[in-house]
Amino acid sequence: MSGIEHESQVRGARNQSLFREVNERVETLQAEWGDGAGAIDFCCECADTDCALPMAMTTEEYEALRAHPSRFAVLPSHFFSDIEVIVARNDRFWTVEKIEDAAEMAATLDPRSGGREAE
Repeated sequence: MSGIEHESQVRGARNQSLFREVNERVETLQAEWGDGAGAIDFCCECADTDCALPMAMTTEEYEALRAHPSRFAVLPSHFFSDIEVIVARNDRFWTVEKIEDAAEMAATLDPRSGGREAE
């Protein structure tokens, strides 16, 4: 893997990990204030730093996703083949899994696995 490919993968994983942290907070707030029924609007966790589009998921779907530290939920077609593979699709969101260096970075930055890496 070239240095450019490595940097692209690491940058993508960092961007997506930021949106994952936002969604962790969304889930916490929903648990505190919501009724727990139906879908919640989470942020798309794609690698596009300009994307903050809402994406409907149930708490159960979000928890299933979060069981894997290198997986993220993205809106359909918000997929970056150089840093991830699609592992599941539905009409509301796709589940993608980071590959290579991106997978390692995503796991390192997973807030449920010990927190953020030092910058």
